[in-house]
Amino acid sequence: MGGIIDFDTACPWQLYLFSTLHMLGGLLMFPIDVCKLFTGVACVESEVVMQRMMALSMVYVGGLYGMLTYHNKDKPAKITRLSNIALNAAIALLVSVVFIGNSKYGGFEKSWMHVGDMWTALIIAFVLADRVSQKDAEWAQKIPVKEGLGANCKTLVLIFTVLAVVKFLALADYIDPSKLMSEGLEITAFASWTWKFIIVLVFESFLAMFFTLLFEDDSGHELLVKTIIVLTLFVAGAFYSMQQYLSGWMGLNGNALWTRLGVMVAVCLLAIVAGRHTGPSREGYENVAN
Repeated sequence: MGGIIDFDTACPWQLYLFSTLHMLGGLLMFPIDVCKLFTGVACVESEVVMQRMMALSMVYVGGLYGMLTYHNKDKPAKITRLSNIALNAAIALLVSVVFIGNSKYGGFEKSWMHVGDMWTALIIAFVLADRVSQKDAEWAQKIPVKEGLGANCKTLVLIFTVLAVVKFLALADYIDPSKLMSEGLEITAFASWTWKFIIVLVFESFLAMFFTLLFEDDSGHELLVKTIIVLTLFVAGAFYSMQQYLSGWMGLNGNALWTRLGVMVAVCLLAIVAGRHTGPSREGYENVAN
């Protein structure tokens, strides 16, 4: 242990801080009306939906980075790579806070909240940047994407990564958020900003998957798939109460949600089983985090 900031990767606290703040931020949005904090007015229907989507997206990001950090806590080279990935995510988060704006100058967020969010995002970016800039930092070597593909979790991680990119681009430029809402419900200015913040969180999720694809072994691929199963079940359960506000456009209401969820979980479980039985070696699975 040395100095105010200790970069001993036996405890990668910078990454734990990054993931914990996402998790706590998301969970705190469940009992709190975010609109009252930001604008002083209670949320309308579209804002309620977007708030829940933002909360779940933050929990999702925190869960992905938290599990990957725990899995690699004793692997300094991978921790450095993951810290670098998280740094890019933290910068994206910082920029999104800048764009929400201080209400004093035409933005959405109350002054004290904006200052707090700015400093929080800036500190996260700083500690991650300081972590990866150390002279003695080890860097994990990239594993070729084509290596090890087959009926296993790596192939599924590749598919998830590609889908995350497609989702990110689609949400940013091709999907009108008003199509998600039931007829007669309008997207407010605050709901529109929240939608953009959700897109940033999708990008953060993509980066976590991208890290797993490029730098993880079989155990890391399986861990990510297991984590996605748990997080997706949580997200589906927590989002179910929002169905009354949703249209059928994206299949998020009615039985379609559970059908899609069942198919996804089944595919994930098949990939885990197939990977463990058809892979060239079980060595990579010995250290899967429980």
